[in-house]
Amino acid sequence: MLCSGVALLTACDSPQESTIRFGLASAPINLDPRFATDAASSRINRLLYERLVEFDDHSLPTPGIATWQRLAGEHYRFQLRESLAPFHNGRRVTAHDVVATYASILEPATASPHRASLANIRRVVAVDAATVDFFLREPDLIFPGRLTIGIMPADLITSHHPFNQQPLGSGAFMFESWPTASQLTIKRRRDQQRIALVTVKEPTVRALKLLRGEVDLLQNDLPPELIGYLQEQAGIVVQSRHGSSFAYLGFNLQDEWVGRHDVRSAIAHAIDRQAIITYLWGGKARLANGLFPPDHWVGSTTIPQ
Repeated sequence: MLCSGVALLTACDSPQESTIRFGLASAPINLDPRFATDAASSRINRLLYERLVEFDDHSLPTPGIATWQRLAGEHYRFQLRESLAPFHNGRRVTAHDVVATYASILEPATASPHRASLANIRRVVAVDAATVDFFLREPDLIFPGRLTIGIMPADLITSHHPFNQQPLGSGAFMFESWPTASQLTIKRRRDQQRIALVTVKEPTVRALKLLRGEVDLLQNDLPPELIGYLQEQAGIVVQSRHGSSFAYLGFNLQDEWVGRHDVRSAIAHAIDRQAIITYLWGGKARLANGLFPPDHWVGSTTIPQ
């Protein structure tokens, strides 16, 4: 098993412009958090909408726009923080927006792909303007970590606002324009800094655009040899860290041969994982000892690699 890393590449000598251009490998599909499942949409929605719960560096749930208490095995209470940023239309975020967001996902007619992962929710109740109670069908100790859907305005949910094309949340960035499928512009609320998210599918073309100053930032989705080349170029800064994605070889345990432990063990010992890291990944990966990296809260630094 191998855990790969993430890389951020920036052109530090590009002309100063009012808009920062970020090169993406794939275009976002849906900016309604109730329906977004692709990586590009989910990452952008993190900027546009705020969530009840976030995660720390060890993937443990931490308060987003709310703190919480477990009042009983099947009862969680969330308290919205004071001085929350309002929605992008200026309206205050309340418990009723939280209820409307999750009630909409749980409504079968909505056909949200996230409904199944939240099926343990029996009822969501606004106790007051800043307090929300979640009642579960069964106890769930890690339930807060499931509440990662961006909160949406209740009135706009009711009026069937087209969030997928005109997102409106309370996040640090707000939607500005989406003139073509390959270019989306968002704006940072605190200083009005514009970020143009430009889709360029081909990795080599993305790298060339970075070198020519046509985009200012790239993140991931580049082969190791291309990252190595860019590291050697003047005016390009590459920042990297360990990632959480992994690759593995899976076995059908019902098979007559690979269902045997000794056969699987022999195959595992025959694979030179370090050579794969060195020659296929250009050294930009690490050996894994399980599905979770060692810095994850359930990861391990003691299990042999």
